[in-house]
Amino acid sequence: MRKGIASAAIAATICLLLFGCASEQSRKAEYKRAVTLPSLEVPPDLTAPELQGNMDLPQSYSAHVAQGGDTAAVRVLPQQDNIRVLRDGSMRWLQVDAAPEQLWARLREFWQQQGLEVRRDEPQLGIMETQWAENKADVPGDWIQSMVSRVFKNAYTAPTRDKFRLRVERGSTTGSTEIYLTHYGVEEVQRGQNVESYDTIWQNRPSDPELVSEMFNRLMVFLGTPQAQAETQLAAAVVAAPAARARLEADSSGADSLVVSEAFPRAWRRVGIALDRLGLVVEDRDRSAGLYYIRSVDQIADAGKSKKGFFSGLFSGSDEAEAKAAPARILLQDGGETTRITVQDESGQRDMTPAASKILQQLETELR
Repeated sequence: MRKGIASAAIAATICLLLFGCASEQSRKAEYKRAVTLPSLEVPPDLTAPELQGNMDLPQSYSAHVAQGGDTAAVRVLPQQDNIRVLRDGSMRWLQVDAAPEQLWARLREFWQQQGLEVRRDEPQLGIMETQWAENKADVPGDWIQSMVSRVFKNAYTAPTRDKFRLRVERGSTTGSTEIYLTHYGVEEVQRGQNVESYDTIWQNRPSDPELVSEMFNRLMVFLGTPQAQAETQLAAAVVAAPAARARLEADSSGADSLVVSEAFPRAWRRVGIALDRLGLVVEDRDRSAGLYYIRSVDQIADAGKSKKGFFSGLFSGSDEAEAKAAPARILLQDGGETTRITVQDESGQRDMTPAASKILQQLETELR
């Protein structure tokens, strides 16, 4: 009897939560859950505050000032014209009329608000990266299963994990900042055709443009842009400049280099975000020398799921062993209207390995 009553109670609870949960089914990203806190408990020796009464407000702002009110009132829902969305080919980024030093702490607060832990926080490089997180919006199954998972957190887990990397660059105008966002994802897939064994593996999945757009939208709103205005700007991103033309060239020694038909400043920014997209970690950089110091990152192992790295998807057989020695430096050489990109090894010598050629081929795809 008690068991039946308990089952009925659970069913009733799920039904009551149906309407509250259904409105969130279309959410693209959900990395945290709302928590209802207990009612305020007032110590017995204090008087409970009156929360139901009306507050005395001046009839007008002029009356408020006449009564000695502060004329420097807080702006409510200000229009934010200092945040713009720019686009260059498939790349989109935010341009904010504020110095990087003013934004860094706010960016850290943004990820905390999203329920994402900041794993890498390096203001010297302008890079902030989150920890891998389960996206509750990707919990498998129909609406009933999804709803039940909201009630019982551990009932189901999502077959995906996400992390995000923010790259901050000083803007072309003094006192401005450019914010780039990259998404990384892994997913759990079934291996083989044997459904009964339910043997699964984790593998990389492509960056999700919708998820990047959603995070850009939330970031703009967090920084003060009204929701409708943020959506409009993202939908009609301003084209900053024509897409760059990139081509691979081989010199007399047979070594490849990548020639980009754009000046060094723009090439420097675009190569940085391209390296992010390729899953390469920038350990350091020296703009005056045109150098990015990089290493490869194993996204699957980094997410704690297995050991299959970035170069595993580029090579097979004996080539993979050679590819494990990842190129150490990306060199950009200013040629005026063009920029030449080459790969160097750890000693600063020209890298002519298959891994170096693959990096340049991947960069060409990103920059063309």
